[in-house]
Amino acid sequence: IKIANTKLKRKVKSMQVFHKSVDQVSAGDRAGICVTQFDAKLLERGLVYTGDTVQMVHAFIIDLHKVPYYKGSVTSKTKYHISVGHETVLGRLTFFSSPTKENGVEFSFENRYEFEESFPEEKDSGGVFALLELENAVQCVPNSMVIISRLDMDINSPTCRLAFWGRIQHSITSPSYTTDDSLSGLKVYKTKEREGIAERMNDEYTVIVKDLFKKETDIDLFTHLRVELSTGESGKIEGSFGNSGKCKVNVPEGLGDVAKDFLDKKKKKGGGGERVTVKLTFKRFLFDKKKQMLQ
Repeated sequence: IKIANTKLKRKVKSMQVFHKSVDQVSAGDRAGICVTQFDAKLLERGLVYTGDTVQMVHAFIIDLHKVPYYKGSVTSKTKYHISVGHETVLGRLTFFSSPTKENGVEFSFENRYEFEESFPEEKDSGGVFALLELENAVQCVPNSMVIISRLDMDINSPTCRLAFWGRIQHSITSPSYTTDDSLSGLKVYKTKEREGIAERMNDEYTVIVKDLFKKETDIDLFTHLRVELSTGESGKIEGSFGNSGKCKVNVPEGLGDVAKDFLDKKKKKGGGGERVTVKLTFKRFLFDKKKQMLQ
């Protein structure tokens, strides 16, 4: 057997269950085990195992369920006390959920998930998950129960300190998981929006847009993304226009009469009059090293 936390491997001499010698034991049995050359004082409480059953885990993904009696704030990136197996460590939570019921309530790297700023109470029946990043690695077995709490709360307070519970869906064993590819397959996205103003009409199919990007933004990263004009047309970003953060938007179906009228009035009045706004909505994946934008 291997003895967790000691990194020792020892041979089993004999085993007993209720003072009777046995040849094997299984999960749930209460057994006495005699091993060779081991100081029992080294292990007051912990895990013994065979093979690679127990892993040293630096982060994991769990299916998340809220304890209904917990009334504290629940926001992503907050630190909680994480209890798994016989250990409790501090860890940071990142909430995410299935955007559609078609994804089901089982976690899969094949699915895309929506980042949640706070725990979505309306989805507590299933489909809510959390990435737990631990300050110190722990040893645990797959599918272990995890309890998330705020043990720093006043023990004399009449409030519940247990916040969440769940089971491990995926373990991350690499100590350098934040820089290697351990999380690259986790498709958690944030929906972002930007809004600019149609400054002028180049021709019936092209609009020059300002205030959609900052001067230092690499607009090439946004090329070919779809935008919506407040007058109803759809277009695509063609590229930058000058060096001040402006961009060109192509409207394949052509500008409508309303948009033309607004932009024409603006030109005649030297910038006054009604504004045609241009909205860009896209998804950015949290763990994508390329920082690609998708729609």
